[in-house]
Amino acid sequence: MYTHTHTMYQAVVYDFEATPGPRENESRIHTISLVPVTIGTTVTRQKGVLICIKDVIKREEVNLKSDVKTKIARAVIDVANYDMNIKYMNFYDAVKYMNTFIVNHGSILIGHNLIGDLGFLASTQTFVGGKRIIKNKIKEYPDTGMYDPNWSKINRVCSMSLLANRCNTMNQAFRKFVVENNLPLTAGGYIPLRLNTYTQFANNDPEYRQSHSAVQDTMDLIDVLKCAVKHEKRGILDGHDYMTKPEWVRAA
Repeated sequence: MYTHTHTMYQAVVYDFEATPGPRENESRIHTISLVPVTIGTTVTRQKGVLICIKDVIKREEVNLKSDVKTKIARAVIDVANYDMNIKYMNFYDAVKYMNTFIVNHGSILIGHNLIGDLGFLASTQTFVGGKRIIKNKIKEYPDTGMYDPNWSKINRVCSMSLLANRCNTMNQAFRKFVVENNLPLTAGGYIPLRLNTYTQFANNDPEYRQSHSAVQDTMDLIDVLKCAVKHEKRGILDGHDYMTKPEWVRAA
């Protein structure tokens, strides 16, 4: 049984927004949102940063897509709304900056479906070419998947697994919320673990829809983490990696 209680941890909550490539499970990351937080029995956030990936955005097969333009425009507006910094960098420099930023803010990285995002880093590296920082097998070998020493200093936490497996009190209330509001289940009849559904629960708003701005999605995840520590009445981190497979729960 997981029993961690009152230790405060510095961490960085992130979101990547990407556009699909021509092949399955292939995406090109165009924006990265990084927001430092302190997580204990409460969650507080500090000033974050949005990184726009220049050598992805400048490519016609990316910048001609209307949904990409919309997502980037929303993210830039959200930067102003949340008093964040904004940087425009090529992919290599963006990843180096990201890793340094995480190490400087507690060396813990938290994101929803983190394993899938590692795969997106690899396909983005292939897309931009040039000097390589991401190894092709980063998804299979997360610890050693980058040509950057800072990456090995970072503890990676998948919030999907963290919430599903370690937040039992919250999950009882979450399951009830999904069922009572007749929210869509997975194809197999399980409670969905999507960030949008967790955010609907955290906001007590079954009509909520994510904007898929990198910034807003990061803020949504922070709201969900706040909800989790409120329900659990304890800290939910232990300072270690946590990317275990999430446990799915049937609705009935």
